Amino acid sequence: MAEYPYGSRAYHGNSSSGARQYNTNLSCILEFDGASRGNPGPAGAGAVLRAKDGSKVYRLREGVGIQTNNFAEYRGLILGLKHAIQEGYEHIDVKGDSMLVCNQVQGVWRINNQNMAYLCNEVKELRNRFLSFKISHIPREYNYEADVEANLGVNLRAGQVEKNVRFLNG
Repeated sequence: MAEYPYGSRAYHGNSSSGARQYNTNLSCILEFDGASRGNPGPAGAGAVLRAKDGSKVYRLREGVGIQTNNFAEYRGLILGLKHAIQEGYEHIDVKGDSMLVCNQVQGVWRINNQNMAYLCNEVKELRNRFLSFKISHIPREYNYEADVEANLGVNLRAGQVEKNVRFLNG
């Protein structure tokens, strides 16, 4: 896996200690992306969720109808967060190539669009369900796998979700 050359800001949800030693069975890495053909146009959301212990990889995609790319980016993040919660992960390291989404979720950038505000609030509610949450902006070339899932999502009908899981150890 490539090393991410850019720094990040971390949000440590309900964590009371500054310790960074987590049970890797409960930790995951989420990469998210969105795609829109037309902006607005047919759009899809994608996420790749990896167990930090290397045991599983989930590939997720969702059709989001006729939407903007920013809407699809948020939907990719929400899709991945919901799946991580469903799988029982407590610690999450999120990576995405949308500077807008990463900075709005961190509270660094203002939200000028009501739809984006609604989506950002949903992300923040999901974020609070993790013991630790970190979100980082990464260059587009490091987000290839999530981009593939988002582009596959464009071909799905709105609300349709597909998931593949691969077990890597044992």
